[in-house]
Amino acid sequence: MALPSTPAPNLGPPATPAVAHTPLQQPISGPQPPRPLQREGAIFILSSAEQAIEDAMMRSSPPPERTVLGKRPHQVKDSLDGNDTEHDDEPSSTAVSQSLPSISNVAAAVSRYVSRKKLRPEQRDEVDAFLLDTALGRQAKLFTCILSLENKVDAFRSAAPPYQLSEDLKTNINNYGIAVLLSANISAYKGDVPRNHVLTILKKLRFDLPAGVEHDYASWEKISAYVSYSLTQTRARMKKLIKESLKANTNIFSLAQMIVHPSSCRTTIQLCARVALMRAIHAECSGGEKYWNLIDTRLEFIRTKAGSSPAKTARAFNKILKVDRATYATEEDYEIVDVVAHEVQQRVDDVVAGALDISQNDN
Repeated sequence: MALPSTPAPNLGPPATPAVAHTPLQQPISGPQPPRPLQREGAIFILSSAEQAIEDAMMRSSPPPERTVLGKRPHQVKDSLDGNDTEHDDEPSSTAVSQSLPSISNVAAAVSRYVSRKKLRPEQRDEVDAFLLDTALGRQAKLFTCILSLENKVDAFRSAAPPYQLSEDLKTNINNYGIAVLLSANISAYKGDVPRNHVLTILKKLRFDLPAGVEHDYASWEKISAYVSYSLTQTRARMKKLIKESLKANTNIFSLAQMIVHPSSCRTTIQLCARVALMRAIHAECSGGEKYWNLIDTRLEFIRTKAGSSPAKTARAFNKILKVDRATYATEEDYEIVDVVAHEVQQRVDDVVAGALDISQNDN
């Protein structure tokens, strides 16, 4: 009986079962959140990354900031998700904006200040443009304004009339000139000494002097010239009264009263002694051209002999006064009361003596 034949083994690759062909899928780099099922007409929910991309595509260019004073500009947030791990050495713009006042706050404050100052509309526009300019631009504008202001001041000065002394100033110069010449501390009656004392008083008390007039050479020269003229007139009046007293045999107290009139000076013993010196020199030189120069020479002689001793100076003038009283109006019985000098005279004496502390309060 014949045996059944067995199939020879297939040495080739094994056959693969037939399967349905499906499209190949790309490998997924990482897990993604499952997209929820949606129905027709439902709202599609985007992921955070997709939402950020869509927002960036839909965002239009930011409008220009408003620059009118008092309007607050809109600030656009620049950061997206805040996941940047890199750190800059410089402070962030947010930190700088928090440490410095915003332009809107400054603009609002300036707008209120401009309103209080009642600037014109065109001036408001200039302030608005100034705020928006760069730091260098603002400095250049400020410097330009300074130069323009200097030009206007120069034009104003050139158009102003020449300076003239007021009548009130002339009256003050006359009165203080008498007080200087009658001061018991004066070292000379002629020349620059009395004039400089009066000018020092004017600089301290000012009266109606324009500000900075002492720096205007032409105007100050007018004031200095009038001071010299006033002192010359006062000396001439004093010399005339002394000459008349020699003829009238007037006592020294009455002569001193006529000299101080109409000023506020009081007839003190020291003043009478000074007038006695003037009359003694007039009797010696008969009132010649060198009269006041001779008085100044006698004053220099007394200072040299007395040195720094006020007591010796006082004794010298007491001697001169005693001789005068023994020479003129001897038959009259009068007394020179030791009164206190007027407050104005005391301040003038301080100036003449070198103490420059003068008060404007006249009682």
